[in-house]
Amino acid sequence: MANFSLASLTSASNTTSGESNAADVSLEVSDVITLILNAITCPFTVLLNVLVIMAVKRRSRLQTNSNILLTRLAIIDASTGLLGQPTFILWQIFLLLGVSSSVVIKNLHFDVMSTLLVASCFHLMMVTFERLIAMKFTMYYLIIVTDSTINLAVLLVWIMSLIIGFFRMIKNLQIFFFLSSIVISSCIFSVTFSYMILYHETSRHKKKMKAQQLRLEELETFTRENKALKTTVFVVGAVFICFLPVCFCFMLLTPGIYDVCIINEALMQTFAMINSFVNPLIYCWRQKEMRKFVFRIRTHAVHSVSE
Repeated sequence: MANFSLASLTSASNTTSGESNAADVSLEVSDVITLILNAITCPFTVLLNVLVIMAVKRRSRLQTNSNILLTRLAIIDASTGLLGQPTFILWQIFLLLGVSSSVVIKNLHFDVMSTLLVASCFHLMMVTFERLIAMKFTMYYLIIVTDSTINLAVLLVWIMSLIIGFFRMIKNLQIFFFLSSIVISSCIFSVTFSYMILYHETSRHKKKMKAQQLRLEELETFTRENKALKTTVFVVGAVFICFLPVCFCFMLLTPGIYDVCIINEALMQTFAMINSFVNPLIYCWRQKEMRKFVFRIRTHAVHSVSE
């Protein structure tokens, strides 16, 4: 009986050890996959977002307030490709090689991405409010949404984002998670509420179109603004999907339910950073003029290199 119990204990110990080894191998495989994925998308993330910014700057037809705000979001996405993904790649390489300084790189990566995450949430709110004013308060749009108000709002957003990111840098995580959760929750609530209003407004205009109660000028304005609205819907949807794991972790960590996020860090970060690669593709898909500019530039660049 004693021998049977000892054998059972040994068998259980071996099984636990085997499961632990299998989990470690699975974790390493996922880390390698995320490393390769970020290494591939990193240069394209920077290139595509820079081209989107250039397109809006050089093409007068693209210089709408909606597109200008999207270029501000493209700056954040380009920063992700310049700072976020390279620090992630370096962190994963050091981690796989067992280099002790990987912790320093990891902290640097999370400091950068935390600030960019908060800035992204603020910019999403600005993009959505711009569409809300354009569709719901058309008469006051030109008074409220001007170059100066956009620039002032962007400046304030970056100041607040850097202040919140500073608490992450000085390792005051309690205040950081508290402020970040407020920003993320406000973003989700305000964007959802705004799009509910916008859905009602577009439905009302469509009914007028069917009843032929809109003048030609109003019809053209609505068609143009509605197209821009659909673009922002796709952008906001992509951001929410990609940042869902990060938001989930914030919701668990802030009230102290968990001390460590239950989602794999590398996978969570990769989801968030891939969004910066997806966004410029959405802009190009939704706007023919931007698509022609971006991919024409890329084609010329490829031909120049081959020559």
